[in-house]
Amino acid sequence: MGSKGEKSSGAKSANELLIQSGVIIAMIFTALMLGDLIQPWSTEVTLSITHNGGDITSLYNISGVWLVLGSVTMAYLLFGWRALPAVFIGFHLAALYQYGWAINPYAISAKGNAQVWAWSNHMHALITTLGPLMAIYTMRAFKLSRFFEGGKLIFEHVIFLMILAAFYNTLAKFFIDTVFRPWIGLSVRGDEATYIPSMLVGDIIGGIGFVFVLALVVVPVIRIIAPSTITET
Repeated sequence: MGSKGEKSSGAKSANELLIQSGVIIAMIFTALMLGDLIQPWSTEVTLSITHNGGDITSLYNISGVWLVLGSVTMAYLLFGWRALPAVFIGFHLAALYQYGWAINPYAISAKGNAQVWAWSNHMHALITTLGPLMAIYTMRAFKLSRFFEGGKLIFEHVIFLMILAAFYNTLAKFFIDTVFRPWIGLSVRGDEATYIPSMLVGDIIGGIGFVFVLALVVVPVIRIIAPSTITET
């Protein structure tokens, strides 16, 4: 009896993990494709900023609203830390499909060069995977980790979570593009005057917007079809 019960429990757990992974990968794919559709990469936004009594016009390069931040955060809110492998693998798969990412840093490109920029891609994937999780555990440390109540999102906590995750994500990506890339022999991408404001705006808007879209559209469907897979962080 015990052996049968353990096998049944193990099979159920494996099925739940498979469903969770499928949902996570689907959310990330949707975020990348929808993000490019509603606001293509390298969109330029001109902002007028008041400085010392006068207006200074600055041009910011916005790399699209980063909807992926919302999808990754929702993955952790629904499924907990077990979502981490699916997020990391799913982001690689989605970026490979959508952007033709280089995955193997030792592969030789058409120009005869080793694709060392793949290391930068892996680091970006790692930041995308860990940033929202770090934000969640930071809020837990300050006892602000209740994100669901009665099956509904607590808006105030989730908005603060997304802002915190956006800060972590932007600062880490800035480090990768300005410090890590030169270290592996690549050119610096961006500077603090334009990179941080543009990426932060894209992360906050995309993250907050998409996490609530998922809460309204995807979460109710999961609750109906596979409610046992939701752990609610």
